[in-house]
Amino acid sequence: MGKGLWITGITAVLLVGIGTGVGAAIRYGEDDTLPRRFQVAGLQLGGLTIDEALAKLRSRVAELESTNIVLGGVGNDDSGTKPLTSKQLGLRIEVGEATAAIERYRDYSWWERARVRYAGSLDSDYGWTAKWDEAVFMKTAGSAWSDLVSGSPENATRTIDDLDQVVYTEGKPGRRIDIAELLSQAQSLKPDSLGAATGDKANLTLQAKVEETQPEITLSMLKDDGLERKTAEFTTSFSTSGEGRSHNVTAAAKALNDTLLAPGEVFEYGKIVAKAEKEYGYKEAPVISKGKLTPGIGGGICQVSSTLYNAALLVGLDIVERRNHSLVVHYLPKGLDATFADGFVNFKFRNSTGKQLLIRTVVKDKTITVKLFGTMPDNTAYRAESEVLQVIPPKTVYVADAKIAAGKESVLQKGEAGYVVQSYLIKSVDGTITDRRKLSKDTYRTQDRMIAVNPADARLAAGNGSKTAAPGENPADPASPGGSAGNGGSGGGDGDGDGSKGGEAPVEPL
Repeated sequence: MGKGLWITGITAVLLVGIGTGVGAAIRYGEDDTLPRRFQVAGLQLGGLTIDEALAKLRSRVAELESTNIVLGGVGNDDSGTKPLTSKQLGLRIEVGEATAAIERYRDYSWWERARVRYAGSLDSDYGWTAKWDEAVFMKTAGSAWSDLVSGSPENATRTIDDLDQVVYTEGKPGRRIDIAELLSQAQSLKPDSLGAATGDKANLTLQAKVEETQPEITLSMLKDDGLERKTAEFTTSFSTSGEGRSHNVTAAAKALNDTLLAPGEVFEYGKIVAKAEKEYGYKEAPVISKGKLTPGIGGGICQVSSTLYNAALLVGLDIVERRNHSLVVHYLPKGLDATFADGFVNFKFRNSTGKQLLIRTVVKDKTITVKLFGTMPDNTAYRAESEVLQVIPPKTVYVADAKIAAGKESVLQKGEAGYVVQSYLIKSVDGTITDRRKLSKDTYRTQDRMIAVNPADARLAAGNGSKTAAPGENPADPASPGGSAGNGGSGGGDGDGDGSKGGEAPVEPL
C-alpha cells in the first residue's frame, strides 16, 4: 500500500512538472519578440517584435546611406564643397543575412522558437557590409567635385601671323581631382565609421588628391612636326581674267589652302579639283580642247596648280607627275606650268622634306600666291630656269568671208608660235651652285594666224588651209560650225578646264 502511494506521488509530481514545463515552453515559443541578445553590427534588436526590429534595422540602414560626405584638401575649409549623401555616391548597406534570420524567426512555430531561444542560436551579432557602385561613384563625384579644382590643361598652339612668322605658344598643365583615389577611400570605410552609425550627423570627409594633367598637344610635339618657317612663296596674276575664270582660280585656291602633308606623303592636285568643285562649283571659262581654246567649265584651275608647282620647285620637292599645257600660257615662263586634265593628267609631288609641309594660299587683287611652310636649311636655295630650244612659227590661214570687201582683210586670230623648252632646277648652298638638274623638255603647239578675206581673194586659191565660212557663220567663233579658236590673250587670260573622260581628247586647264 505504501509503495503504491509513493509511485502515485512521484507520477503526480512528474506530470505537474511536465505540464508546467510544457506551458512555459508554449509561452516561451509564443513570444513575438527577438531573443534579448540579438543584434546587427552592434545595433540592439533583442526584445523588439519582429516588425519593430525590421523597422529599426531599415531605419539604421537609411541613416548610414544618408551620411553626408564632403571633400577636403582642395584649398579651403571644406565647407565650400558640395556635400553628397553616401547613397548618392553609390553606397548600399547590405544586411541581407540578418534580415533573413529575422524573417525565418517570424515563420517558426512556437516549438521551433522555444528551441531556438533555448539553444541561443539567435544570441549573436550579425554583421553588415558596405557596397559601393563604382560607376555611380565616379559619375556623381566627378560631376560634383571635378570643377572644385580649376585649370583644365591648355594645348600648345602654333599659328602663322600676318608676317608669315610661325608663332608657338606653350601649353599649360591642368589640375584635377583623382576621383578613382576618392573611391578607394570610400571603399575602405566601414559602416560603423560613417557618421550616422553613432548618430553623429557631422559631415564625413574624403581627402582629395590633386594631380597635374598634361595637355594632349605639347610644344615639343608641335615643333617636331617641323613647320619652322615659310620656306617658299610664289605669285602669279590673273588680272585679265573674266568673272568665270577668276571664280575658278579663287575656288581652287580656297580648296588648296591649309593642306597639310605628312613626311613622304604624295600630294595629288586632282583631289583639290574635286574638293573645289564640291564646295564652290566651277564656272565657264576658256579651256584647251583638242589643242585649241574653247569655252568650258573650270577654266582657271591650272593657274593654281602651276603656281603651286613653282612654289614646290623653290623647296626642291620631288615632282612625281607633271605635264605642260599643249599651248603656251602667259602667267608663267614657258616650261614652268603644270596642267591638269581629269582622267588624263594629274599634278603630283612628294613631301620630301622629312617633316610636315603646310600649303597656304592667298587670293588678293587678282593674284594667287602659294606659300609653303616647313623645314629647309637657311643656307640652301632653289630656283627654276627655262631655255627655249626651238621656236616654231605659226602658219597663216585665210578664211573666205563675203562680208569682207575685195582687197581688204580682217585678222581673226593673231596666231602664236610654238616652242620647245628645256627647264632646269638649280640648287645653291651658301650662294654657290651645287647642282643643276634637268626638270623637263616641253613642247608647245602653234596657234595659226587666221585672216578673213573676200572670197575672190587670190590668197585663198593658194591653199594654206583656207576655207569658206557658211552663211551666218563666224569663222573666228570656235563654238560655231567650222569655226576656229581665238587665242586666249595674255597676262593670265588663258583658260583652264575640268578635263574630259572616256576616249575623248583631254580638256586642259590653262
